Amino acid sequence: MKNMAVVAVVGTGYWGRNHVRTFCTLRKEGLVERVIVCDANQERAMEIGNEFECEFAFDAGSLPSMGVTMVTIATPTPSHANLATSLMKMGLDVLVEKPLAMNTKQAEEVIQVAKETGRLLLVGHVFRHHAGVRKAAELVKNGEIGDVKHIISERLASREPRPDNGVIAALGIHDFDICCDILGGIEPKEIVGVATESSIPGIEDHASLQMIFENDIVAFVELSWRSRVRGKVRALQIIGTDGSISLDYLEHEGLWLHRHPNDAHGEEFGGFGAAPREWVEILDGEQALTAELRDFVLRSIGQRTGPTLNGGDVGLEGMKRVEMALYATGFENQLNG
Repeated sequence: MKNMAVVAVVGTGYWGRNHVRTFCTLRKEGLVERVIVCDANQERAMEIGNEFECEFAFDAGSLPSMGVTMVTIATPTPSHANLATSLMKMGLDVLVEKPLAMNTKQAEEVIQVAKETGRLLLVGHVFRHHAGVRKAAELVKNGEIGDVKHIISERLASREPRPDNGVIAALGIHDFDICCDILGGIEPKEIVGVATESSIPGIEDHASLQMIFENDIVAFVELSWRSRVRGKVRALQIIGTDGSISLDYLEHEGLWLHRHPNDAHGEEFGGFGAAPREWVEILDGEQALTAELRDFVLRSIGQRTGPTLNGGDVGLEGMKRVEMALYATGFENQLNG
């Protein structure tokens, strides 16, 4: 068993910087010994390293010689698979940001390398560690809202499109996974929908999708980088026969539980308005990224065992759903990498 982790963050863009910041918080707790910032952009690596008082490197191949034992990969998506396989072959445990790869074939190859090397492979499906999502899944499993009829998930923002992938792979991969997780791990029979092309040919910046499951359950997923009216929205509604759940992904302290037994519409159940609701508080609900990276560290140093929430298998299933959605909307060209 290792006592403390020596961790590197490869890629220091917006999300990579969040990884560095979070690992530095774990360093203050004494869970992480050293944090190394790695980026081919030397100026950026030094800037982030100096900001957080971390060592820095410019080549991922140099990390083992620096004593690194585990790595998170937060580089552009086309580099995920090659970096993950290379670093695992060097003997490092890896958490690679979602999507795991550009397509299912690449994802399967990464998982195979993890098996061959015996290294820990996790994928950044961070909302599996979201306290509200975990509580919602628990309430559904315990029958608190009866049978689930449909789910509505919105992930909207206003930003420039990315050159590597669009809203389906960048945003929708989270919502697809959350919906399947909430429903106990079942997979959709079909994903249908439409998407609009951004200013970058072949890259979509808005998509309206439906995940169709057995038992007539449908999940409606709305994704956008064109949210110029509502701005940033991260919202989940789970509608059941006896109750419904409303969750803001930006909150970690609780969620709303609405009661309407047997689909009641009487005045005491809101009539034509919203059903009565109660706030379900979540105690000690830390931010999802902190929970995810804490879990990664504890598993890497041998202090936590058992099934993972976001192993390589989760990354593979996530990639399969993305492929279904890209083919459904005509943007499957992105799968070529």
